[in-house]
Amino acid sequence: MGKYLNAELYKVCHRKYPLGFLGIILGLITLVLVLLWQNAGPGADFAFMAGALSMMLSAGLYLVVAVCDMVFSDQYKYNTLKNEVSYGLPRARIYLGKLLSTIIVAVALCAVIIVFYLGLNLVLFPLGAGVDAALETLGQALLVAFPLWLGGLGLFHMLLFVMRGSTAASIVYVVLVAVLGGGTLDLFVLFMPKLEPVVRVVRVCLLTTPFDRLIAGNTDGLIAYAWVLGLAWLVGSTVVGLLTFRKREIS
Repeated sequence: MGKYLNAELYKVCHRKYPLGFLGIILGLITLVLVLLWQNAGPGADFAFMAGALSMMLSAGLYLVVAVCDMVFSDQYKYNTLKNEVSYGLPRARIYLGKLLSTIIVAVALCAVIIVFYLGLNLVLFPLGAGVDAALETLGQALLVAFPLWLGGLGLFHMLLFVMRGSTAASIVYVVLVAVLGGGTLDLFVLFMPKLEPVVRVVRVCLLTTPFDRLIAGNTDGLIAYAWVLGLAWLVGSTVVGLLTFRKREIS
């Protein structure tokens, strides 16, 4: 597994995709923060901006699509996955090796983005009052977000292996994560009130629900709930992906 993991990370590090993706994200962050700095009101300071990041962490559920694609890289389309299987590599090693590689790449990119965001804010904005509280809030928000990101990553990784096209996998993922969010479920309840008990159960299982609670300030037991939910999605999707990949014929 170690050699396979090294090979996957080597391939990612020698692609232009990760650096291009990171450059776009950092460029957008720079543009937005500079514009905010130029039009900053009296309440805009480092503490406020650090707290604002806590409310934007749900975006990570969608960024995992790009990170998974960096590692998987349309392997069905280019028949590289078939070559790995034909070479005699165990399918479990292929699946788990790519999953672990994706997690490592995701953590590295996430760390760079967060450090860059906070560092640029430190340069542009005054510290302000309540910096310690703002950073503590951000830390707690990251503890909520991280397992949910892992759950989303595991789900999309599974879809890439189960479905032959990355576009179709992306559409299914977005439907599962975004379209089935709270607003859509509320419409179901509005038109079909009898479905409310079912909707309540579905909402508890959605990766977006802890983020909704985080934004609403309902944080009681949220970290534990997020870790159980995120790891359940990660483990569940990994089991389904492994079982499906082991049985499917690759042509």
